[in-house]
Formats: sequence, C-alpha cells, structure tokens
Amino acid sequence: MEYYTLIIFFRFFLRYIIMCTSAEKIKAFVIDWLLSQYEGIIIGNEVMYGSSRKVVDLLAIVDNKTIAIEIKSAADKLSRLPEQIAEYNKVFDKVMVIAAAPHIEDILRILPKGTGLYSLENEKISKIAQMLVNHNQDKLELLNSISSAYLKKLYPQYRDFNANKIRLLLSKKKKADIQQLLVTFYQQRISEKFQLFLNDRGTQTLVDDIPTLSTFTLIDQF
Repeated sequence: MEYYTLIIFFRFFLRYIIMCTSAEKIKAFVIDWLLSQYEGIIIGNEVMYGSSRKVVDLLAIVDNKTIAIEIKSAADKLSRLPEQIAEYNKVFDKVMVIAAAPHIEDILRILPKGTGLYSLENEKISKIAQMLVNHNQDKLELLNSISSAYLKKLYPQYRDFNANKIRLLLSKKKKADIQQLLVTFYQQRISEKFQLFLNDRGTQTLVDDIPTLSTFTLIDQF
C-alpha cells in the first residue's frame, strides 16, 4: 500500500514540476515581449502588494505608472481571476492579463472595462482589449503596499508610530501623491535587481534568469 501511495505521490510531484517549469517558460517569454514593447521599462517578479500581502505575477513600471501583469497558461484555472483583478485595481495604475488563447473567450465574459487583455498563442502575443489607466485605487491599499520602514525614513516625524498609525495619517494626502510614493518605493526596490537581470540575461530570458527579478517578498506591518 505504501509503495502505491509513493508512486501516486511521485507522479503528482512530477506533473507539478513540469507544470511549474512550463509556467516559468511562459513568464520568460512574456518578459522578453515586455522588454520589446516598452522602452525604459522596469520589471519585478512576484512582487507583494496591499494589506492582504498577495503577490502579482509581474510588476512593470512604465512612464511612472505601475502595471500589474497576470499570466494565465492553458493549464491555469480562471476561478480566481475576477478577485485578482479587483485586488490589482485597488493598487496599480494599470492591469494587464496575458492568457493562453483557449482562455480568451471565457475571460472576455468577466473582464472589467479598462483591463488589458492579450492572447498568447504560438509564441505570439496579440492585443484583445485595450489597457486603460485605473482611477479606482484605494489610498490605504496603496500605503499598505509600502514598507513602514521606508515611510518612517521618508517621514521621520512619524518614526515612533506603528505602521497602521503612519498609514492612516498619510492617507489624508492626495491620492496622486500617495501613488507617486508607491511608484518611487517600487522603483527603488526593483531597479537594482532589474539591472542585474539585464546584465546577466543575454539575448533572451531563460527560466534561470527569473529569480533575479524577485527582489523582496515581505512588506513589514509594524
């Protein structure tokens, strides 16, 4: 019995490894496409955001705007996509979904207006729905995406307050000012690793290059 259980586990584990490798290959292709499309882009991998401490597949900064990029391979389910987009819209300036071609019709049925949709098929990415600037960010969610240590350094008059108090005080600022705080914070956090990634990348992105873009995974809450 234990032998058969081990065999089943091994098969499941092997499928999982193959699926993860395939997903990372898709991400590498998407990164190369982004680099070809946007001059001056900065990219981070699996960047944490918001009060729920979730991560976005890729974060891009283009022309001082943040872009959340969600990638859906053919093997991915779409059940969480509406919630993911809703969470992204609380924080990021733009939201882009890049999905395998078989998913496109189903995604179009649930896609909010202004969310960009791109189809991935035969190593080609095609635009399906135009990506627009999002004006529905939540000020506290923006601030919860910024390390309290960074905020204390920027506003030393608040250094003795806890994270919640600092963010509550800063939430009285204009949304545009808070958005700029977040852009600057992300730029500082991901720029160095992104430059290292570019230096090591060669002519195209390999799966082994992607971890270099993973700059930080924890937003302190205290």
